[in-house]
Amino acid sequence: MTNHCTPELFKAIDNLERRYPSVFKSQDKYKLDDVVPPLDPDFQVIKDFRNAIDVGDWEKFHTDRGMIADLASLLGRMTISQAAKELAIDRKTVRKLVQSSHDLKQIVTKRRYDFSHMIIYDRQLKKYDTASDMYHAAHKLGIPLASIKFYANDRHCKYWINNRYKIKRKVWFDEDNGM
Repeated sequence: MTNHCTPELFKAIDNLERRYPSVFKSQDKYKLDDVVPPLDPDFQVIKDFRNAIDVGDWEKFHTDRGMIADLASLLGRMTISQAAKELAIDRKTVRKLVQSSHDLKQIVTKRRYDFSHMIIYDRQLKKYDTASDMYHAAHKLGIPLASIKFYANDRHCKYWINNRYKIKRKVWFDEDNGM
C-alpha cells in the first residue's frame, strides 16, 4: 500500500483546523462535511485522502510507516519544533503524531533523557561519570551551576574545568563517540 499520509494532507488539516475550530473541538455537534464548502481546496485534499483509503485499509494505514519513519529519523536528531519546520507541518500536528505513536514517544523521551544527562570525564582518574542533570553535575564538580551551563551548552568545548574535568551532554557524547 502506498503512503497516502503526505505533508499536503497535514497542511490541509491544519488550515481547516484554523478556519473551523468548532468542528475539531467537538466531534459530536458538527461534521467537517456539513461545515466546509465542498470546493474548498483543503477539503478536496481530505476528500482525496478518504477516497484513497478504503474503510478496511485503516489498519494498514496505521501500520504504514512512511511518514512515521521520516519523522522518527528527524526526531532522533532534532526537537519537535525543528522536525515540524523540516517537514513543513504545524508543530501541533507533529506533537499529535508523537502522542499517537508509541515508537515516536520513545524516541522523544530518550532524546530528552539523553539531553539532560551529563557525562563527566575526570582527567586524573581517567574515568567517566554521569550526572542526571546540570545541578547534580555542578554539585559533583563543586562549581556553580552557571559555570556548568557554559561548559555543557558548548558541544565542542575545549576548556578543562579546574584543569581536571570535561563535561558533555550525553546525547552529544553518543553522537560524537566521546569527548
